[in-house]
Amino acid sequence: MRALTALLAVVMAPTVVGVSMQPPVIRHAVWQQQAPLGHAADAVRRNIRAGDTLVFKSLQLVVERTAVEARNGKNTDVVRLQLRQGGLTDVRDVAEGQAFNWGGMHTAVVAVYGPGELGAGLVALEMATVQSLPPEIARSDSAGGAAMRLRVPHTISHVTLHHTGDARVLSPTEDPAQRLRNLQAWGARERNWWDVPYHFLLDLEGDVYEGRDWHFMGETNTTYDPGGHFLVSMIGNYDLQEPSTAQLNAIADLMAWAIRENGLTVDAIGGHYHYAQTGCPGKYLRPYLEDGSLKRMVAERLARR
Repeated sequence: MRALTALLAVVMAPTVVGVSMQPPVIRHAVWQQQAPLGHAADAVRRNIRAGDTLVFKSLQLVVERTAVEARNGKNTDVVRLQLRQGGLTDVRDVAEGQAFNWGGMHTAVVAVYGPGELGAGLVALEMATVQSLPPEIARSDSAGGAAMRLRVPHTISHVTLHHTGDARVLSPTEDPAQRLRNLQAWGARERNWWDVPYHFLLDLEGDVYEGRDWHFMGETNTTYDPGGHFLVSMIGNYDLQEPSTAQLNAIADLMAWAIRENGLTVDAIGGHYHYAQTGCPGKYLRPYLEDGSLKRMVAERLARR
């Protein structure tokens, strides 16, 4: 048993939410290195490629191209954006890390990922209504780091399985909480994420760790829109390791709760690979999605009510 057993007996107690009971969860405050960052706003965040269009309320934004330009004596990633709202149009060349206001919206170019980078070819964009932002963000011409990122509210329509896809497997002798702290720190430093990208994460024993608040959209390094997705992730690499019975049962328990809580059916269950060009959640987890066994496990739990 872990040294935190006494504490977890309190923080893992099931919580009644709405009309359903949440499975035992290790709360964020127990494992975190720092509290989640960010600000709730009427906003959207997406990773899109050159030629793609992002529509948010009345504003239509097209990524025309990306380039590397010499600015202030150094090479800088730049994206050309075409903006349309009603009969108004504008074209802007915006450097990575810059932000601007136009048409009542605040647009931040969070990142432009070049060759060799994770997400190469993608532009990470954030748009929000100016009136929904804290004043210091609304008037900033900088995208800023993780502390300035926006928490995007969403309504759950999908329950989606991931794995963290680490370079090495999670071993029985490791502390999974340290993996989560590493993920949180890496996400803030390298991706400007305000918290870990997933809503709940599971270790080898099937213990469930609370990630980012599931009322806000998660994150991805791919092009799919995680808005509406309740993100469940296995800690480790399931191209290299196989899930245990305890893990599969914990996934099914958590998904059944998410489905009840959000008024969905088992048809909402999918894997990351259903929505993006990726092998996630790994070759040893995908069969449970592809043969319907995970949906059957969840359906059995839903039928018990």
